[in-house]
Amino acid sequence: MEFIMDAKTFELSMEQQFQLQCLQQEFQDLEREQVIDYLIDTMQQIMARDNLIRDLMKNDLF
Repeated sequence: MEFIMDAKTFELSMEQQFQLQCLQQEFQDLEREQVIDYLIDTMQQIMARDNLIRDLMKNDLF
């Protein structure tokens, strides 16, 4: 099975760009420690998602 990835796969939608702008404005008011905590929590969620995707692909469920 061949998997071809389109370059547009990595582009953010307009909604995602808007969400990033909202986060940027929200972070302006946070203390440094709060931003670090948010970043670490986000990275943990991304890693868990990656593990789930890897497991689904390994079991041919994806």
